[in-house]
Parts: sequence; structure tokens; C-alpha cells
Amino acid sequence: MEILLAPAEELYFGRTAQRLHASQARVNQAINQQERRLGGALFDRSNHRRVRLTPLGRQLHDDMRPIYANLRDSLERAHLAARGITAVLRVGRLPINAHDLCPYRDAFRARHPRWKPLRP
Repeated sequence: MEILLAPAEELYFGRTAQRLHASQARVNQAINQQERRLGGALFDRSNHRRVRLTPLGRQLHDDMRPIYANLRDSLERAHLAARGITAVLRVGRLPINAHDLCPYRDAFRARHPRWKPLRP
């Protein structure tokens, strides 16, 4: 999925290859294989410096993007669960009330010593 979504975002196979840590030939090969399988071009390659999505490519990209996002979220939740993190608590704060929330944060940390912030 990534090898089909990344070129649509980068619009350049060279940067796509760098992003995916693959060779440009591998990116081209994978896209060509999918185009043959689907029976139509996903990218307009008439400009050698930059590619564009065809209508078929746009449709596939728009359909695949939410599926891929859900897949990545599922893998992240599994990764967190493997570390014993089964829930996420999100607390919003503003600079004006950040100091007022410190006692609540400290009490939560005292009651849940295994708690670690996902982002410091």
C-alpha cells in the first residue's frame, strides 16, 4: 500500500524511493505491476521530473488512504498494548491553565506509576 500511496504524495519516484528506503527501480516495478493488474495507468509520466496521478490513480489513492491510516493506527495500538499500554489519556491544556493542572497530573502519576507520557 505504501508503495502506491507515497508516490501520490511525493509526485516524484526518486523521493518516493528515498522515503521508502527502496530503489527507484523497485518503486517503478511495483507501480507497473499494479497498473498491469488494474488494467490502467495510475500515474501520468509524460514529465520525467514530476509525475501526476491519473483519474484512476486519484480514485485508488483516495480509497486506500483511510484504509492505510486505520492499518497504521491498529499496528500502533498493538505496539502499545505489547508494552502494557492499553489506553490513551489525552489532556488538553492552555498556557493559562497549565500550572493549575499540575496537581492533577502528579496525583495521576502517583496512582499509576507505570504511566508514561507518549510524548514528553
